[in-house]
Amino acid sequence: MESRGPSVTEADVSAFELQLGHTLPDDYRRFLLEVNGGCPEMTNSRFVSGKPKPVDGDINQLLSLNHPEGQSDLLTYALRHRTRSMLPSLDLLCIAFDDGARRILLAVAGEHRGEVWFENTRDPRPEDANPRVLWHDRRDMKKLADSFAQFMASLGPRLTLEQLLLEQRG
Repeated sequence: MESRGPSVTEADVSAFELQLGHTLPDDYRRFLLEVNGGCPEMTNSRFVSGKPKPVDGDINQLLSLNHPEGQSDLLTYALRHRTRSMLPSLDLLCIAFDDGARRILLAVAGEHRGEVWFENTRDPRPEDANPRVLWHDRRDMKKLADSFAQFMASLGPRLTLEQLLLEQRG
């Protein structure tokens, strides 16, 4: 990590879980206690989703508990966006943003608990879409990893400007 969030205690994380109404997956809980968000180094910030229609991006920031800036604070963001209209599901917690301000989400409850997902706002869900489609079946949601630890281990180096131009040309 290039920068880390402020140090937090077991009591801080437990209080967050209480306010959230869910216990956090063990690997993410450990991450908060040891690192607590921040900005990853350029050598470990790029993610790529699976098929179909792969998407990729760079992690801009991982949210932190007790961050002095509200927009970077995990609890502030979670409480502000705790409605179904703001998140695809109340089972999801926004844990990070990519370089396009799109959300990276951690499932904290339900059958997908522990998985990391990407909300692809470049391929948004149509306003008139069937409301009965489950969040994980939506075209704007892409699974990135089976666990937070797997997601973090999969991060790679950012592309150079030359690589980006080559990739855009196809």
